[in-house]
Amino acid sequence: MSLMIALSMLFAAPDAVAAPAPLVYFDVQACIQSLPDDTVLRYDALKLVASLQGLVNRDKPRLALRFLEAEGRNVDDYWLDVQRAGWLKDVPLEREKDLVGLLRHFPEQVTGLVLWDQNVAATANVAATICGVEGLLPLRAGSPLIALLGKVGALPPVKMDLTGKFTGKETGSAKCDAYLWAKREYLDTGKCSPTLMANYIDGYSQAPGKPGFAYPDLANATLTNHDFYIAHRAFFFDLSPWGDEAPVDDPGQPIGTDRNTLIALLKAQYGRNGGKAFTSVGGFTPWNLKYTNNAPAGGKHEPVPTEWEYAGVLSAHNALMDADALGLGCMVNASAYMHCPLKEHYTQNPKPAPRALEDKTYVLIYMGDYDAASWLSRSIPRVWEDPARGTMPIAWAFNPNLAERAPYVFNHVYATKSPNDWFIAGDSGAGYINPNLLTGDRLGSGLPDALPMWVEHNKRWYGQFDYTITGFAINGFHGNMPLRVQEAYADFSPDGVGMQLGYEKPLVGRTPFLRHVSDIYPDGNNLGKAAAEMAHFAKKKKPQFLIFRWILQAPTTMKGVCELLQKDHGKENWEFCDPYTFFDLYRQSLEKK
Repeated sequence: MSLMIALSMLFAAPDAVAAPAPLVYFDVQACIQSLPDDTVLRYDALKLVASLQGLVNRDKPRLALRFLEAEGRNVDDYWLDVQRAGWLKDVPLEREKDLVGLLRHFPEQVTGLVLWDQNVAATANVAATICGVEGLLPLRAGSPLIALLGKVGALPPVKMDLTGKFTGKETGSAKCDAYLWAKREYLDTGKCSPTLMANYIDGYSQAPGKPGFAYPDLANATLTNHDFYIAHRAFFFDLSPWGDEAPVDDPGQPIGTDRNTLIALLKAQYGRNGGKAFTSVGGFTPWNLKYTNNAPAGGKHEPVPTEWEYAGVLSAHNALMDADALGLGCMVNASAYMHCPLKEHYTQNPKPAPRALEDKTYVLIYMGDYDAASWLSRSIPRVWEDPARGTMPIAWAFNPNLAERAPYVFNHVYATKSPNDWFIAGDSGAGYINPNLLTGDRLGSGLPDALPMWVEHNKRWYGQFDYTITGFAINGFHGNMPLRVQEAYADFSPDGVGMQLGYEKPLVGRTPFLRHVSDIYPDGNNLGKAAAEMAHFAKKKKPQFLIFRWILQAPTTMKGVCELLQKDHGKENWEFCDPYTFFDLYRQSLEKK
């Protein structure tokens, strides 16, 4: 080797380890406030930004958004601080708040547009699918954003135009024609993810003249949730699960067309993965605007039955929900933080030593519902930072499969858990599904039995996070759990299973099953009411075992209600247990019988 070459290699060595690429932190709030006060314009800008985020974060974290305010804090600032104290500590941060400036940060991803048709709202979702597969940014045809970007020379060229493309010629529904076209182009051809789909509201709106503005609250439009699914090339849809009425957003379609289209998509997805994996479907039925009697135009079905109908259709086709439901459904930065490295195995607190049964009312508070990565990510800053956390045992029902979209949450809670924090699975394990529909007729889907695959799916997630308890198995409309399904749960959830409905045997091997007695919704201004509601279920005969389902409650509330129960209803001899102690004592009581 010549001296010159050796010297060149020596001086080049420091550059061999390149500095980490910066993370751009884009202030969406400031950007939106700088735009004209036009809901269509602001909706279109947010959809464009979230879609761009999915593309640029596909291989590494390059773009994070500052957007979501909740409970008096900015949730995105909270999580950015957590990441930068850990796995992103060496990554430089660049702040941006101008939309044109953001587009110029990532010229390699701003190469073309796909225009969606505001007269066929479903094309907004078709454009999201195209974005993930083709790399084209979605924008409404005729959007005021076109003129705004055009004035400064920042408008990408139009490379695909969906306007006028779908008329209802195929099915009698332009909406369903759009999804079936996308199915043939992207799902059937294997261009979409074999294990992810996205059910988010399309461009529909009840606001006259504002067909793309989904909600008065941009957070509830769930546009920021798109990034993760675009990064993974997921197929987007928004369809009614009901087969007995036309949906309010497409009243002229033949009855059942939406449901038939949904089933066609799910069967195509099953063909895509060969029935060898479950498909996780992000999103939820937009019950306040469509498909229910809460919708402004009105349907005949209530919201919870609509949820259960949708869950049943998914379950019968090997699909589970990551349920971004209205209210807390907004999730930001999943595509950036999905790169947070997970450990191969996490360890819970050591199991408590077995105890002898006493004449008590034993209580387990199921702290849910965390069957959606959005609800989990958004709630942690409030419930985890609560000053009462750690003062009494809490069973946090964090579905373990949510680590696929929110790995940073699991890293954080395991690293900062107290000796009184316990993790159990929620609805209905590693994914919200109706387990009874994994076997048998399966609503006539024609799919083979998927129960063994469900067992293996849960063993993988439970094993990684040291779970052995399922807090709430939901079967919706589909009856009590038969013994065969109970045996499957005993295989991966050996220390206990809480139930929405009934079951064949309370004890399968050494695995106890127990139905929840009630949902409790504490009012922070009247905790005594919640205490009285719980006391109503106490019986004179002891020991007694009660599971109460609480939704989105904080430790301070739980501590206050528990203290009131013991103070005002103390004769029942209440004991609030960690989940392992609760189910172990319950098992002992069953074995004595």
